[in-house]
Amino acid sequence: MSDPNLIDPEVFAAEGQELQSSFRLDELDERVWSHEYFADKQAAVSFSLKGGRDRWQRLFLDLTVRSDVPLLCQRCIKPMPFKLEETSHIVLFADENRLDEAMLADEELEGMLLEKELDVRTLIEDQILMALPFSPRHDDCDNAALQAVNQDKPNPFAVLVGLKSR
Repeated sequence: MSDPNLIDPEVFAAEGQELQSSFRLDELDERVWSHEYFADKQAAVSFSLKGGRDRWQRLFLDLTVRSDVPLLCQRCIKPMPFKLEETSHIVLFADENRLDEAMLADEELEGMLLEKELDVRTLIEDQILMALPFSPRHDDCDNAALQAVNQDKPNPFAVLVGLKSR
């Protein structure tokens, strides 16, 4: 395999290999870097991937993805810090029946079918996308103009309280 991002997951896990590296967001697939929440598409993402066998002698991959990437607050549209730190313990299965049985027996199990070639970047991209908040927002946007506008408006439900008391 000439591409350093491609591994044979069975060999990688069986030999207990390790891989560490980093990428910039804009070096990843378009489904990641084109995401509207990223304030800095040049932010670095580091990862480590380690293979091994668990106590049941099943092959696994441990993936850790880390980054300090600013996201755009969906209230004020200004950058906000976001610490991404995701870990996954992915158990590898030779056939779909064993995978299904294991997933039914353990709801928290992350499993996947063995492939001859696995693109490590795809694993990383999936972790990043799953880790993003649904709607990133500051706890307090510290926007005085927005607070003043909202302060002057009456509660739209106040009229309903008056109708209810009649």
